[in-house]
Amino acid sequence: MGDLVHMLSAVQEAAAAAPSVRFDWVCEEAFVDLPRLSPAVDRVIVVATRRWRHSLGSVQTRAEIRRFVAELRATRYDLVIDAQGLLKTAWITALARCNRSSRWGFDWSSSREPLSILATGRRVHAPFQWHAIERLRTLMGQALGYFPSGPIATLDAPTPDASVAHAAGTQASIVPTVMFLHGTSREQKSWPASDWAVLGKALTAQGFHVLLPQGSASEAHNAMQIAKAIGPSARVLPESSIGALAALMRQSAVVIGVDSGLMHLAVVLGVPTVAIMAASHLERFSAARFAPTWAGHAQVVTRPDSETPISVNQVFGACKAVGVL
Repeated sequence: MGDLVHMLSAVQEAAAAAPSVRFDWVCEEAFVDLPRLSPAVDRVIVVATRRWRHSLGSVQTRAEIRRFVAELRATRYDLVIDAQGLLKTAWITALARCNRSSRWGFDWSSSREPLSILATGRRVHAPFQWHAIERLRTLMGQALGYFPSGPIATLDAPTPDASVAHAAGTQASIVPTVMFLHGTSREQKSWPASDWAVLGKALTAQGFHVLLPQGSASEAHNAMQIAKAIGPSARVLPESSIGALAALMRQSAVVIGVDSGLMHLAVVLGVPTVAIMAASHLERFSAARFAPTWAGHAQVVTRPDSETPISVNQVFGACKAVGVL
């Protein structure tokens, strides 16, 4: 999900720099709401490589692959950009109807899977130590002929659907809300439920309501426990689409979250964001992956050292730094 969120910002910048360009976006079926957030995207072409690879021999899978290939090849493209540098994206890049000299991607040292460069004719160098959005900005800029500069491009979110807006509370337009993105796919990135509860009580004492999204049974359980500890000013949202959550983020005074795709989405939406990088003492979860100096509306909170956890006071202070309190 993070790759798609970062690409959203790059596409938004490209649309402003080259307004005549229109985009089709090939996207995994689980994340189709993300490219649809951008007004520059005309068509989302759905792919299901994650699911297909487990059933390549089935009649249904083969039929779905044929339909995908037919849809992809229905248009002849002026440019095709492989924004991930993976073998699975190289397969799609090679299938698209486009001159090889107009297929762009990362070079050998910049690709996650270097053999993916076999599908491209034009290659861009973007070192891995750069932030992901900077890498994508560079790729898009060279492919489309402009020089990326300035802060990251952010985008507006749509109006929330009625069910999620209702779950957020009828006073959402009157009482300022804070969204807690407490869920993450890796335990190392999580922050204790007890700390979320203490933070929530501190924020509700300042007049905020707290919204708690959830997308799985474990997240729902944690959200309910946190909300119960905070009190009546906290509400657990129903499981909902990424688009609906994006709309509610856009209406929030601040989004506070651990290292997750949704937290990165809040930054790209331009919402004041506090990122709790609980695993920042581990090199592979380095805060530098999130903390570009040009994202002034985001504050990153890291552990003081490998033995000391992130405190509630640190996070509360970061909320003040983004101008919420």
